[in-house]
Amino acid sequence: MPRGDQLFRQWSILQTLAARRVSRAELSQTFDVCRRTIARDITALSMFPIREEHDGSEVYYELLKGAKLPQVELLPEQVAALLIAKSTILEALEGSPYREQVVRTISQLESLQRDASGRRQRAEPPVFFSSFDKPTAPPKLQARLIDAAVRRKLVHMRYYTVEHNCEQDRTVEPFLVHLHPNGVHLIAYCRHREAFLYFDLGCIRSLTVLEVGFEPAARGFDLKAFLDTTFSGRRGLPVIDVHLRIRNPTALSARHQFFHRSQTITEFPGGIELRFRAGAPAAIAARVLSLGPDCEVLEPASLRDAISKKASEISLLYKKS
Repeated sequence: MPRGDQLFRQWSILQTLAARRVSRAELSQTFDVCRRTIARDITALSMFPIREEHDGSEVYYELLKGAKLPQVELLPEQVAALLIAKSTILEALEGSPYREQVVRTISQLESLQRDASGRRQRAEPPVFFSSFDKPTAPPKLQARLIDAAVRRKLVHMRYYTVEHNCEQDRTVEPFLVHLHPNGVHLIAYCRHREAFLYFDLGCIRSLTVLEVGFEPAARGFDLKAFLDTTFSGRRGLPVIDVHLRIRNPTALSARHQFFHRSQTITEFPGGIELRFRAGAPAAIAARVLSLGPDCEVLEPASLRDAISKKASEISLLYKKS
C-alpha cells in the first residue's frame, strides 16, 4: 500500500474520532481494510488521546473530550504561492484521490483571504485575547528537527538541562516531535546517555543537523511504552497505575480536563473516578494536590504516601507558631 494512502486514511480516522465514537468494525468497512489494519492505525496514532473501549467482541474508539487535532498554520507568502499555483497543482493531481481535498482546501483559503480583506476594509476591532502563548516552538527549529527525523540524520545540539541548571552537548537520533498541552518536545535517542529521552524544544540553545544517518529499526522504539513514562510534560520512573476519586464540585470541571492519553473516566453519583497509567510520579502528585480535598488517591499506596507527606509539609507553612 502506498505510504500516502496510509497517511490519508489515518488522518481521516482522526477526523472521524474527533466527531463521534465509532467501532473498529465501522472503520474497517468505511476504509475498506481489515480490522487488524485499523488496530495498527490506532497504534500509529497513539500520540493523540484516543480512548479505547471493549464491549464484548467489539472495540470502540473516540477522541477524549477537549482534545483537538493539530492545525497547520500557513504563512501569508505560502498561501499566496498556493493560490497562484492553483491550476498547476490541480492539473498535477488529476485522477488522484487527493484532488478533491486539495480543491476544498484552496477554496477555503480563497474564502479566508476574501474575509480577511473585508475585515481590513471594515477595520473591525480585535475580539480575541489570550493571556498566554499557545504551546509552540521556534518554527525554524521545529522544521529542522522534523526534516532531520524524516531524513534519519543525527542532530548535535547544545541543550539547557533544568535539573542541573547548565548547558550540555548532546548528539541524538531524532524520532518524533511531540506536541502536547504543556509544550513541544523532541523524542530522541541520546547517544551520550544511551537511552530515549524527552527534550523540551524551548531548552535547545543551538542545533546542527549532521550528514550522518541512523537506522531507527535498530533501536526497537516503542512509542506507547515511552509515552506511558510521561505526565504533564515531564518524564520519569516508575510508571504507576493511578486511580483517583474526585467528588463534586471539583469533578464538574475535572471530567473535562486532560490528564493523560491513557485516562478513562467512570461516573458515580457524587463525582467521577479517574484511572490512567503514567510515569513522573512527582508531576502526578502536583496535579492531584492542585485539585484540593475533593480529590482522593485510591491507588497506588506510594502515591497516597507521597501526597500525604507533601500536604503535611504545606500545612506546616500555615500553622500558627
